[in-house]
Amino acid sequence: MSFRVNVKANFEDVRFKCQLCGSCCHHRRPEEFDDIVPQERVTEFWEKSNLIYLTEKDINRIARRTKLDPDDFVDTLYEDKKGSVRVEDSGRKVILDMPVMKTKEDGTCVFYDGEKGCTIHPLRPIACRLFPFLVVEDSTPRGDIQLNISYNPSCPGIGKGGSVNKKGLEKMVVDQFKLRTEFVLPRVQKLRIEGKILPNAVVCRTMPGKKKENRSTTTA
Repeated sequence: MSFRVNVKANFEDVRFKCQLCGSCCHHRRPEEFDDIVPQERVTEFWEKSNLIYLTEKDINRIARRTKLDPDDFVDTLYEDKKGSVRVEDSGRKVILDMPVMKTKEDGTCVFYDGEKGCTIHPLRPIACRLFPFLVVEDSTPRGDIQLNISYNPSCPGIGKGGSVNKKGLEKMVVDQFKLRTEFVLPRVQKLRIEGKILPNAVVCRTMPGKKKENRSTTTA
C-alpha cells in the first residue's frame, strides 16, 4: 500500500500562547455516536469531539516516567491498551481501536488537577502539544492522505503571544500521523496479505471512554 501524506495549515497568521486554563484537558465525547464510528462519519466525529489520542511512544514515555500501568491512563474499546486492529463480518469490516487518554467522571483528563493543572506537563502527548490546533484527516481521489490543520478559536490562548510557526506545526502533525500509522499500517497490511481483509472492506474507528450507562451493546 503506497500513498502520499499532504499537510496544510488552513489559516493565515495566528498568534498563540498557552494560558494554562485547562480547557483542552476537558474531554468531549459526542453521545450521538455508537462505540464504533463508520468511516463516513469520522470527520463529523472529530469535529464534535475533543479526545486526546495517544501514540505508542506517548504511552511508553508516560508509563516509564510515572511508573503507571497503561491501563491506569489509557482508554480503548477493547482490551489491548496499545490499540488494536479487528476484522469482522468475514473480512468486510475493519475496526481501528486507537488509544485515547482516560477521562475522570467530571470529564477531565486523569492527569488534570483543578488547582495544579496538568500534572505531567513535560510528558504530555503530541495531541496535547498540538492543541488548540485541530487535524482533520481526509483522502484525495488518488488515495493519498490529506491532513488539514485548523484551530479552535474559543481557546483563550488564541491571539496572545507570538505568531505560530506553521512549518513547525505541520511537521508535528506529520510526525504524529507517522507514529499512528506505524502502529496501524503493518497490522492492516499483514491481515490483507493473509486474505483476512477484503479489498472493499469498510474501515471504522472506535469511540472509547463512553460512560457505561451510555455504551452501546455492540460486541466484537
